[in-house]
Amino acid sequence: MKNKLFASLPNIVLGALTAIAPQTFAHACGAHDGMMPACHYSQQAATGIGVVILVLGVVALFVEPKVRVGLNIAAIADTLLLFAVPTMLIGICKGAMMHCRMVMLPTLIVLGVLTIVFAVVGIWLDTRAAKRA
Repeated sequence: MKNKLFASLPNIVLGALTAIAPQTFAHACGAHDGMMPACHYSQQAATGIGVVILVLGVVALFVEPKVRVGLNIAAIADTLLLFAVPTMLIGICKGAMMHCRMVMLPTLIVLGVLTIVFAVVGIWLDTRAAKRA
């Protein structure tokens, strides 16, 4: 039971934070000259990725340890996508003082690092549990 909660609860919480943060306090900056900047699209993609991580955490509550290992690997892959969206794939504004660069990007990176750390620990715990079973 402890492994199940530890392997799923962090993904639920961090996925929810990743989905909510870009829409609230870690939002993208506004429109520039009537056009939406790239950071707006990075914000939308990060929200979707956060929802996927949250769903993986909810599913992990109801499955056996071997499946939870796979779900945590999927959460790690989604988190790598979360890193790639604002840094390489879509991007954010170039200005150093823009809200998207000062708040959104660091928030997403911190949430992503935490997701990876908890997923790796969850994988380790579940592989130990699967070997005993």
